[in-house]
Amino acid sequence: MISLRLVWGAPGTVVAEGRIFDLRKRGIVPMAGKLRGPGVVHDMAVRLELDYPDLRIRAADASMSAFPFAGGPMTRGEGCPDRLADVQQLVGASLREQYGTTLMDAVGGPRGCFHVFTLLRLLGPTIEWAVEREQSRRPNQGGAAVGSPIFVRSVIADGSKGEGLQISLRGVLSDIHYPPGADALPLEEELEESFEATADLETEIPSMAITAASARVRRSGPGVDAVGKWEPIARAGDMVGRLILKGYTAEVQGIFAGSNGLEPLQHLLFMLAPALMQCMPSLVEELEVRPRRAESPHAAIDSCHMWRADGPLVTQAPWRTSSPSPSGRGSG
Repeated sequence: MISLRLVWGAPGTVVAEGRIFDLRKRGIVPMAGKLRGPGVVHDMAVRLELDYPDLRIRAADASMSAFPFAGGPMTRGEGCPDRLADVQQLVGASLREQYGTTLMDAVGGPRGCFHVFTLLRLLGPTIEWAVEREQSRRPNQGGAAVGSPIFVRSVIADGSKGEGLQISLRGVLSDIHYPPGADALPLEEELEESFEATADLETEIPSMAITAASARVRRSGPGVDAVGKWEPIARAGDMVGRLILKGYTAEVQGIFAGSNGLEPLQHLLFMLAPALMQCMPSLVEELEVRPRRAESPHAAIDSCHMWRADGPLVTQAPWRTSSPSPSGRGSG
């Protein structure tokens, strides 16, 4: 689950609060010398204070309530929270000016946390898109009371095991746009507009190929009683045959190029890629990884600080010296 809440801050500012929450429902996975069963894997949050309307970051903070790796002998004392302060390198950056490159340089790959990066990667274009909409509707609106809501987004992605090594991905997105001073309005007037989307992808492992795809959207409002009708999105079918690997985001953007009004659906499809990655530890038995570990060649080396190529999880990993797997391929 990924969520974003955008509210008015002090005059001339907006505040964005985001959260990413991962729940593993299946599998027993030994990681970093400890046995991990189903349960909460990640619960992390970020808070950005930005100038309005140029969206330059004034302050950036991140926190972790749940994470897979705490400091210990296997990690040589390193842990997931070690690089949280690095998000402050984003202070001074603008969401409108090379934000993706700046984010990668500051906290991407082996320099930070993959999940905090994923959350910030979604927040950037989402906030920019929501603020542009706000400006186009109310160009002379300089803000409202501190804490008054502007926009809320929630994305929920589920991965279910299909036949063999197929994974079924279901994504649900919900956007709520608020009128000025919504927190002081009666319920029936609180909603200015909502946008909902669902997306379903069938994928094959380990090829990461999409074998079936569909999507639909619904627009509602103004007012909570003005509920729209669901509309199928034919373009989603063009996802079939694409791979959820490097370049996937560009593939989605190419498929939906020129489709004004479907940006939230694109954002939902972007988030199904990291959701698929989170399914992998639950498939270690089916993927014939021996011994059964998440610390294996199937892990995303250099995807984060803890999994960097020269870090203790990789250089000290037991699979580096383990015997060949039954399939004939080495485990490391």
